[in-house]
Amino acid sequence: MKANPDLKYFSALTDLLLQSIRNQQTNVSLTLSDFFYTAFRQVRDQFTNEPVIYPAAYYELVYKAIEELAILKEKRNYLLEHRTSGEIWLLGELQGNEISETTYSWMWQNLLLAIRYQQDDLIMNHWETCHQYYTYSLPYIYEEYETTLSNIQVSNKEVVDKRKAERQRFIEFHYALGGLLTYKERYACLKRIFGYTQSEPPKYELLPESMYEIFKFYSDIRDPYERKYSWISHKYHFPETSGIGADSVSKKWIMSYMAILFLRQYTIYPYLITMKPLDFPPLPNTQSEIKQWIEGLDYFKTLVSGHLQNSVLLKKLNLDFITQEWCAENNKLYPTDFIDNFKAILEGAYNTNALNLPISDEKVSLFVNSTKTIVEAAIEKLQPIKNETPIQDDSSDKWYVNGQRMLQDKDAFSANPEVHHIDFDSFLASVVSRSIKDGLGETFLRKTSQSYLLKPEDFFKAIDKLKIDESYVIVTFGLNIDYFINHLKVPELSETKYGNIDIHSFNGSQLVRQSLFIIKKSDLPNITTRQIDEKTIAKYSLNKISETLNLYSSVIDMNKTTDEIFNEQKERKSEDELRKSVLLSIVISTELKWQKNIEVVALRQFSEYFQKGIANKLDEVKPINDDKPSS
Repeated sequence: MKANPDLKYFSALTDLLLQSIRNQQTNVSLTLSDFFYTAFRQVRDQFTNEPVIYPAAYYELVYKAIEELAILKEKRNYLLEHRTSGEIWLLGELQGNEISETTYSWMWQNLLLAIRYQQDDLIMNHWETCHQYYTYSLPYIYEEYETTLSNIQVSNKEVVDKRKAERQRFIEFHYALGGLLTYKERYACLKRIFGYTQSEPPKYELLPESMYEIFKFYSDIRDPYERKYSWISHKYHFPETSGIGADSVSKKWIMSYMAILFLRQYTIYPYLITMKPLDFPPLPNTQSEIKQWIEGLDYFKTLVSGHLQNSVLLKKLNLDFITQEWCAENNKLYPTDFIDNFKAILEGAYNTNALNLPISDEKVSLFVNSTKTIVEAAIEKLQPIKNETPIQDDSSDKWYVNGQRMLQDKDAFSANPEVHHIDFDSFLASVVSRSIKDGLGETFLRKTSQSYLLKPEDFFKAIDKLKIDESYVIVTFGLNIDYFINHLKVPELSETKYGNIDIHSFNGSQLVRQSLFIIKKSDLPNITTRQIDEKTIAKYSLNKISETLNLYSSVIDMNKTTDEIFNEQKERKSEDELRKSVLLSIVISTELKWQKNIEVVALRQFSEYFQKGIANKLDEVKPINDDKPSS
């Protein structure tokens, strides 16, 4: 906050004002009121483009003055009441200063005082000032456009967005006040604020005009994942509530007030052609919002039904005319029927949108880029053990690791998904990457000519006994080299070398883990990606996405695909679910070509938990090319 005003005499004058209220010395309190009116304005004048925050003593003065006024039975000091409970000191008159969260908090405390002392007049003072403040200090700012040769853009967007946020915050505060009055059953006070206006024809600034305003705020505050309202009781504490249940109490009664505002729509006389108080709201823009609205309507109907059965509430608020007969005579939907019909409209729109949801080009690009990055990295990881010398087909063993397809909820590939889909763009590529690495390990296992099961302390001693040189290579799968280096202290061992022998390490799989393979470098496999046939490319609308690999991908909308592809997937989902899905394809054919009749020695780490059988003794390990028994 900026430099504090002089508070030297502020405390003493505060005490004088409070004493004058108690003694009903109206002339004294009015004189002091003028001084404080000026003091508050001087603080506001220091703030131009930021929210106004008063010194704590200023807020305390307003609070204490309201309490003294609330205690009095006889009403004589209307001007002071208007300046304190009417928030004139805090908000000013036609100045348009921005309200700070600190001020909002103290305004709420002031209203709680009026509730505690059952002083509806003090609440009306607040409402009257805020009605005027919203009209003249928070007017709607319209967008202004700048036209250039290339486009049209809003020139005052920042100002417009800030004002929208200020107006929404102000309305939110007064919806919370309505919830507080509903909670305390102050129906007479609600009736007064429902009837308050300063214009003819009537304009109710702090109350909704359309059903959209009601359902939008109700849905926002009901949403348990809406961060803005997750600790709502800290902003709007309701009396006699505390602990973990305070938030749910605050939300419940604010939502209950929204249900009252829904019934109030039946009382609005549309004097303009644009006023349509009982029209269904326009549908939300996104699937997530539509779903959220659908999920909230059952409870909203329960709230409305409860109010329709509350004869005291209906009579006090002049809502008791709303009956099945009145609605039929006036061609209006009965409130609960309105909710049922609206829910059916939302559900129809949700299902239609789910079928026709457009696929976002941006989301497809994310999928393509993730696929390219992940699969290329997987193949690149294999390059150190790739044999660059071609192996002839007639003297080879070949294995292939192919790509993958999967069905994915179409929502994940929409521009505004209703839920966050974790790794929607990379999950399938990660599966393909893992399959390539696992497939490599499986081919090593299949080519193994000799295998030993050894205890960890014998592992590298066994390699010594094999009598190999740098023409060989060690390939590990799921082996913790660091354990051998730092715990068993194996000499001449690093992450990439054992003596002068290269080590290449890969993650293990369910089939091949805690193992290493010893093979001549010249016997390593050829690793290539084969061409994909044109028929497959055409069928699945594949696009090549890599400059170095024969790697293809596509995202197919199952509601717009061919009968052939649709029928192929029928066993995996119902027809309705299929039409709300996309088919993701990553097409690659990785060929692992090995020479026949080569020597590959496998050393598997003995474990009491994973490996079965009896560990080989170290003297059973023979040099490569010697005849030896297989374990």
